[in-house]
Amino acid sequence: MRRLVSSQLILGLALLLLIFVSFGCAASAETFTFYVVSHGGPGDPFWGVVMKGMEESADYLNKATGDTINATYSGPAKYSIEQMVDMLNSAIAARPDGIAVTITDPDALDQPLRRAIDIGIPIIAINVPDSRPEGEAIPYHFYLGGDEYLSGKRAAQRILEYKKPNRAVVTIHEIGHMGLELRAEGFIEVMEEAGVPAEKLATYLDPTQAIEILKGYFARNPETDAIFTLGSIDSSYVINFLNEEGLIGEVTHGGFDVSDEVVESIQKGDTLFTISQQQYLQGYLPIHFLYLYNKYNFLPASDVLTGPGFVDADNVESVVELVEQKYW
Repeated sequence: MRRLVSSQLILGLALLLLIFVSFGCAASAETFTFYVVSHGGPGDPFWGVVMKGMEESADYLNKATGDTINATYSGPAKYSIEQMVDMLNSAIAARPDGIAVTITDPDALDQPLRRAIDIGIPIIAINVPDSRPEGEAIPYHFYLGGDEYLSGKRAAQRILEYKKPNRAVVTIHEIGHMGLELRAEGFIEVMEEAGVPAEKLATYLDPTQAIEILKGYFARNPETDAIFTLGSIDSSYVINFLNEEGLIGEVTHGGFDVSDEVVESIQKGDTLFTISQQQYLQGYLPIHFLYLYNKYNFLPASDVLTGPGFVDADNVESVVELVEQKYW
């Protein structure tokens, strides 16, 4: 299947490190400390994959370079910007050599991140960028992750290619999450341009509550025949809802992010697609980039996009084992 971040990029990073080590360009062994701070806890399957990428990146560098790389992941068990800000402030207080952070709420994260930048801590945005205009946005080095708005647009286009719906709905499980809002915005824009009524529906995180909300929505809007879910959490309870209500085959489901349940639903033909943002790379690559920046002052010339890409009936079998191994 098509890879969103080229193998040449990852191979190039590895070869670059090997060259410097082989020719003795590195000075005596050094120790570097990096943090990944996100809005999701390690118990969330999505962020567990990010954490796996972070840990394996640090392990590789420890073995390949002779330096010591310490990488720490922080994220609230349940979505809470307040707790995320507290964790970010703790990371900043440790004066690490770099932080990778999700800009989930730019207003809330603005002050602590500008303070970190002012004291010389390199900052990389991952997963969610600061989408505010230039001049207002936090001046981090670069963004590494999917294009959220484009992902929403591509999802709508894929559903429209399959079958134009009468009405579409987007479930949103974390209100105010900038990345989710951008996905929903892109999806609704394309649907409305095609003459399809579309709107957001707040379903929140609790599966029981979400299914009751969905039942009420479909009772009020029985013509709804397309649903777009913005993450593996809401994909899970929407898949259950569609099965319980006998709506499989009547309602087209497109999702976001990859999980065991979503993969199985695609295999069965119940879900049309899910969008992958290759979150393993969102944990792996920041550690490499922060190391290269600290060691050799290297930075990419632009943002590094890891998505959107589609997992559907055509390529789902190629990722099944990788999902089980927690790489997708």
